[in-house]
Amino acid sequence: MKKFTKISLAVVSFLIAASLTFVLIYTSQLKPVMSDSSPIVFKVDAGETSNSVIDKLGNEGIIRSSMMTKLQARLSGKRSVFEGYFELDKSWSSEEILNYITNPNNAAPMEATVTLVEGSWAKDMAEEIEKYVDVKKEDLLDLWNNKEYIQELMSKYEFLPKEILDNEHAKVYLEGFLYPDTYTFRVDSDIRTVTELILNNSMRYYDTYKEALSNSSFSMYELITLASIVEYEANTQEDMEKVAGVFMNRLNQGMRLESSVTVCYALYDFDSWEECERKSPESPYNTYRNPGLTPGPILNPSVKAINATLNYGHHDYLFFIADVHGDGSVHYQKTYAEHEVVRKQLLGY
Repeated sequence: MKKFTKISLAVVSFLIAASLTFVLIYTSQLKPVMSDSSPIVFKVDAGETSNSVIDKLGNEGIIRSSMMTKLQARLSGKRSVFEGYFELDKSWSSEEILNYITNPNNAAPMEATVTLVEGSWAKDMAEEIEKYVDVKKEDLLDLWNNKEYIQELMSKYEFLPKEILDNEHAKVYLEGFLYPDTYTFRVDSDIRTVTELILNNSMRYYDTYKEALSNSSFSMYELITLASIVEYEANTQEDMEKVAGVFMNRLNQGMRLESSVTVCYALYDFDSWEECERKSPESPYNTYRNPGLTPGPILNPSVKAINATLNYGHHDYLFFIADVHGDGSVHYQKTYAEHEVVRKQLLGY
């Protein structure tokens, strides 16, 4: 009898230990995969089951354990899933995620609004689009550098000049021609649909200035290239026109543009504005080292910058400097000596 009691106690102890171990594993596997907030858009397709959705959550690294989450769904009765897009966060527990995706009110619309900021680089636009649409940044950039595809686009969009593909130094061939604006995309759009929706908008804006372009001395590629530099150097329409005038004066006199914003593009990856100010890389985009315009656009300019470039100011200024530590106003000078005086006043060196 004592032997039986000992065996029974051993079995009970084992079962208790096993149960406690399971509970510890179960609870740990339901914890968030990340401690810091990491938003992610998750898609539930029509006809999916609770189990298939949980498997997908696991495969995408949104939950720790598909098996434990399925058990939790069964125990909690949270097994109804709804088609749509859900804005989840990897800092949520499995319980929080289940509660969220089993509530039909949380299913996001099939469309997403994405704002591409004026003066953005193509790579930043691609990164912003990736946050809201089922496309990858790398896939967009690969498409925007695909020569065969761009040749197709040129037959459809008259504002895309052949010089795009002649620029062997381009970071992204379509840089400069992806109009910055607020767009509404279907979340399930593919990379071509996204691209052509943007270019359709670019075409609409092109129609507003193409007559002025035809009456100017600029080629389309020259216009967008200079406008992209102007976009970065000034904010108001008045200053953009004056800055464009300074650059035109320098070009006409054979002077280098010496625009620090072109150094940023030459570096392409940098941590701070001051880094652009300090460095002078060997690059055709560095206008401190090279005469003339950059090989191509350095960002995607607004129509305001494009029109300012077409209507550049006619004056005698050859230099300008912004009061970056004050009100941001731009000051213009005719000589280098004047420029040095103002620079010391504004920047202290």
